Amino acid sequence: MRKFNYGSVILLMILSGIIAGVFENIYDGNLAVIGTIFAWIINYIICRGLLYNREGSFSEYFRGIKTITGKVFLMNILIGLINSVALLFSALTSGTGAVLTDAGMRGILLASLLFILVTVFLSLIFAYSNFVMADERYRDLPFFTCLKLITKAGFKLFSETFVMGLKVFKVTIISLVVALIMIIPAKSMPEILTVSFIATIVAAIAAVIVGPNYIARLSDIYLDNIEGIYDEIGEDREALWVI
Repeated sequence: MRKFNYGSVILLMILSGIIAGVFENIYDGNLAVIGTIFAWIINYIICRGLLYNREGSFSEYFRGIKTITGKVFLMNILIGLINSVALLFSALTSGTGAVLTDAGMRGILLASLLFILVTVFLSLIFAYSNFVMADERYRDLPFFTCLKLITKAGFKLFSETFVMGLKVFKVTIISLVVALIMIIPAKSMPEILTVSFIATIVAAIAAVIVGPNYIARLSDIYLDNIEGIYDEIGEDREALWVI
């Protein structure tokens, strides 16, 4: 992994979490969308820093905010809408509501697994969105060409990104599996919920600690592969012109 300033990245991630938490808990959560927008901005700042100033200080990373354009906001809004629609569609088509009503804790487990699977899939497909938007080489591309580059990178690098994520988040994944499994007997043994709660806390703490390493490794994969993926898009466009 290329060197980077772990402190700068984790401070930005913590700042993002604090801002999102504040807006989530004021005015009955009606301003939560503002916290989401700040999360997009900070994710972009981190991606920009990892591309151009990996070992920079917190303030040097933060200066990347000056390069945000309207196209960056539009891309994040579009991806956010795609994620929301996909999650809603998966919930409706799977009959999650009925499952929760009829199956109790097992229904909660099934719904949680479904939510996690869909979320993971979408996060991997769009993992490189802000790297593309922050990359000076591609920022002037037409909007939908950028989207095509993002999704092509997501699909082409899916397995590599997935394996990397498993390695980085192994403690979080194991803890979540334990937490979910403990939910099943919790109805007859309420004390089991304590174990599930502790496992969830461990998963959250582990995720925060390794979060900077995950996004730094994403940047490594991106830097190693994006030029070839962009060339493939160029070849596809040339083939269309020939046809």
